[in-house]
Amino acid sequence: MKLSVKISLLLFAFLGTNAVNAQSCRDEHTYCDRGKDKGWQTSTQSKSGTFAAGETHEISLIIYDGIDYRFSFCANNPELDGQIVVEMFTEKTVRKYIPEKRRMGYVKEKESRYTNREDEMAQSFEIQADGTKKIFLRVTVPDGPSEGGRGRKLKASDVICVGVLVQHQKGVRSGFKGGEKVETEGGGGF
Repeated sequence: MKLSVKISLLLFAFLGTNAVNAQSCRDEHTYCDRGKDKGWQTSTQSKSGTFAAGETHEISLIIYDGIDYRFSFCANNPELDGQIVVEMFTEKTVRKYIPEKRRMGYVKEKESRYTNREDEMAQSFEIQADGTKKIFLRVTVPDGPSEGGRGRKLKASDVICVGVLVQHQKGVRSGFKGGEKVETEGGGGF
């Protein structure tokens, strides 16, 4: 009798672990749009996670000088196609008054560099790094369909798997070898 109880417990633990893994969303980024270009490689910085309706999460990534990056976003819920909100930030150090210390000091502030709200809710975008730096991606899952959107309002209890696919390829530098780049309105690299 004791042996059958142990076997039953082991079987229950095994099946329970598989059920938890099935809901972990760890591979959602593999379903994101990979683009039509063949030169892109998937980065190990790609991430997947579980969100509730209306939640926002932030991840940090390192981008490297001279590399082109493509970021794609997707969810396991078809009602969210084209609805995931993404904002990209960099950090800069600024000197300012710190009230808690009652003196001037240096603090890091995040500066918004891109948001898909200003890009027709694009679910992917590309950048070229012009220096190695840390960036932050803030991802928000809406709590319902957008204006003119389709489908029902999401509930807070809905479990949504969100993927952030990061791809990279060697960048093509423009200009003359040994020449200088002249900044014009509209900027250049990221």
